[in-house]
Amino acid sequence: MKVWFKRGLFALVALAIIALVGGAIFLLTFNPNSYKQKLADVVYQKYQRTLKIDGEIELSLFPRIGLSVQGLSLSDRNSADTFASLESARFAVALWPLISNRLVVDHVAVTGFKAWIVREEDGSFNFDDLWQAPPAGTDQAKGSALNWLSAAHAAKAPAEDEAVVAKQPTEQDGSSSLTDRLAQRAVDDTDFQIDIAGLSLRKGEIHFYSKRSNTTARLLDLELNTGRVTFGQPFDVDMKAQLRGDYPSISAELNGQAQLKLEPSIQSYAAQRLDVRVNGRFDQLEAQSVSVKGNIAYNVLLRQFQATQLETNLQGQWLGVHPIQNLQASLSSPRFMIDQAGDLLSFEKLALRANGKTQEQALELAVDVPRMAVSASEASAEPLTATFKLTGPRVLGLALHLKGLTGNSEKLYFDDARLEAAFKRGTRVAQWKAASPAEWQPAGQWIKLHDIQSSLRVEDEASKGSRYNLPISGTADLNIGQSIYSSVLAVQTDEARSQLAFDLRPDAVGSLLTLGLDAESVNWDELQSIFVAAAPQLEAEKVAEPEQNAEQTDAAEAAATPPNVEPVVEEELASTQDPLSWLEQLRVKATLNIQALRAHGLRLSDVQAQLESDAKNLQLKSLRAQLYEGELQAKASLSREYKYQLDMDLQKVQLGSLLLDGWGNDYMYGLANVKLQLQTQGSTRAASLAALDGQLRLQVQEGGWRGIDLTQRVRDINEAIRNAFSGDVPALPSEAQWQERTVFKQLQSQVSFKQGQGTVKTLQLDMPWLRVTQSKPASVDLLSGQLDMVLLLRLPASMNAEERKLWQSLRNVALPLSISGPLDALQYRIQWQEIKSTVIQKALSEGLLDLFEKQSPVELLQEEQQANAGMVGQKLGELLQANVPPDSKSLGQTIKNLLGQ
Repeated sequence: MKVWFKRGLFALVALAIIALVGGAIFLLTFNPNSYKQKLADVVYQKYQRTLKIDGEIELSLFPRIGLSVQGLSLSDRNSADTFASLESARFAVALWPLISNRLVVDHVAVTGFKAWIVREEDGSFNFDDLWQAPPAGTDQAKGSALNWLSAAHAAKAPAEDEAVVAKQPTEQDGSSSLTDRLAQRAVDDTDFQIDIAGLSLRKGEIHFYSKRSNTTARLLDLELNTGRVTFGQPFDVDMKAQLRGDYPSISAELNGQAQLKLEPSIQSYAAQRLDVRVNGRFDQLEAQSVSVKGNIAYNVLLRQFQATQLETNLQGQWLGVHPIQNLQASLSSPRFMIDQAGDLLSFEKLALRANGKTQEQALELAVDVPRMAVSASEASAEPLTATFKLTGPRVLGLALHLKGLTGNSEKLYFDDARLEAAFKRGTRVAQWKAASPAEWQPAGQWIKLHDIQSSLRVEDEASKGSRYNLPISGTADLNIGQSIYSSVLAVQTDEARSQLAFDLRPDAVGSLLTLGLDAESVNWDELQSIFVAAAPQLEAEKVAEPEQNAEQTDAAEAAATPPNVEPVVEEELASTQDPLSWLEQLRVKATLNIQALRAHGLRLSDVQAQLESDAKNLQLKSLRAQLYEGELQAKASLSREYKYQLDMDLQKVQLGSLLLDGWGNDYMYGLANVKLQLQTQGSTRAASLAALDGQLRLQVQEGGWRGIDLTQRVRDINEAIRNAFSGDVPALPSEAQWQERTVFKQLQSQVSFKQGQGTVKTLQLDMPWLRVTQSKPASVDLLSGQLDMVLLLRLPASMNAEERKLWQSLRNVALPLSISGPLDALQYRIQWQEIKSTVIQKALSEGLLDLFEKQSPVELLQEEQQANAGMVGQKLGELLQANVPPDSKSLGQTIKNLLGQ
């Protein structure tokens, strides 16, 4: 017995010595670097990627299997571009646990890890092939404990496994759940476990590029530390990094910690006690603090995301076109789940809050969903509410209420969807209330409103009453997924009914908008006054400012004083924008049929219009309407190069009523025919007036012209000449007298425009006692709004004996009447020096022009007597004495001498 014991003990010692010596010999003779190429070949054959190890591989066997590698890189699939690289990595593996199918690793240290992740246009990533397991049944998938990754991913890649997942029975059938079956299958495949004492990552970089959105981002200076890592068991993780981006621009710091739980066998990953904080710049968002807290979990196979006690907070400011200061936002929910495989969405007590301030306004947003659950079979929810409020000089409030949710994940129905809006500016308040059953198809982003019932009410506090009440009803079909939007809206009031139909859908160049309006009555002026014109500001709305001392007040007033800038500068700045840029993406086809239209004060009836656009032009193809007992026809176009064209034809229109309603002054009236052809180009009003070309033809019958009575003016001139010294010289005012009018039988005129300057080519005015034609100058300056022209007034050629005696001084004489000055304040003057009459010229040479420019000789004497009575008498006496005949005849003979008779 003792002999066998001694022999056995000796054999064990010998075996131990042999094993020790053999291990030492293997360690001293084995060179792992000789396997670099073989390892690279295996990787290329399996993944079509190039593996490079530039540094040395160091291997140790006792007391643990240790591995250290430097200068490792892996390329993209079938590409020379680098996918990932590291400067160095080292770890050690315990030998004994491998016998029990467990991988126990000491602390893993990785330095200089870099990865370049690319998302393709189809949504795939450049690392997807690395997640795929070898085909089932191959030697790679079996036999080796180091192939534990194949068990971790076996449920994802093979097509037959997807069929198995699709055929899993539900829990209602009494069978085990899909998660349990996947877990059981993973246990059946392998019971291999991995245990890492800890992981540290230093100087890491992850670069990301999306070909879909052209987004670029990268994590720099990435540091990662973990506790003991064991699959299926939670472990602590702490990380920090610099987040950078070019598009969009990002510059932020990232810090996070959590307790992770990894279960690769069922591809389930969870983070408990998650606490991630970010601060920095995200494009237009200046984030002082962004934090995400809670518990989250995601299962890749089930495509299931769950979150509990989720809380997200943001503090910062928005630096966009409309900056928002003191921006604060939060999103919280005790329970939130998205199950894509099971087509389930559910959450409880979802609350979204946001508030901030603009330069003048304060805004608030609130969304509350107490409970919602949507699945493939049913949908239910408690009433949802969302409110938005904007306060300041203008007040805007929006409130959305949704209740009565039914249907399923494919189609959601709301029994009652209500939207209320209120807008206040100054003393004016507009309120809009709308309600309709609603249908929503989330997959296609399709919203249908089957029965819209709404009302628009506008009140003015200054007038203490309602100004406008407009009921609107109809339907709307909004297919957001296909970008097709259509609606039919009707307005029914006591006076009239109108219907508006629009349809917006994609076409070859962008989108096509089709509009159709059929209305009994439209008052555009009233609508414009309600929705565009601003009411006076209320004193209560003015924001109280802190008290300032005198110096601060002077500085504030100086800063508030606008500089002396010409209005043209503002026009030029505004002209840099392209108001018709939308023509590139949107074509318009619109038809209008309006029985009664009021626009810009004008009243039209039986209006029919067609409006179309292409990529460069907006065209009024045709416009027909009845206008003030006549007919209107017009065409117009506007191009993106700011080219304008207008052709307008008015037939038998009551011109006085047209001018009175449209411009507030019927300075000309009568039955008129107007033909207008204009074209111009310019991005500002001044530029377009300066480039205006075209012509105007005007014919007016049985009409009148306000501001001057030409017949009476000629009579006054005749009486002034006949009774110059009788004390009864009539006044000849130069200003327009709007109570006076010139009545004519017919007026014909033609005006041509060239570069903003109008020239009156012809003007004929037929009157009972006068004939009027134009002379030179005869121009209209549209830029300055000035008129400068001369009319020639002539008496009729045929007269009886009494008339010839009465008008003897003005017979066969053309009286030139100058009309000049601003169009709204014309001046009328007789050009005495241009009158071709020896009688009148002689009278003028004797000084009568001074008397004609006064109101009367009597008033002349009164005014001069107050200043210097003796000098007036002397001058008047000298004038009379010089014209008294030697035989001292009567004063009548003296006047005849003055007139050369």
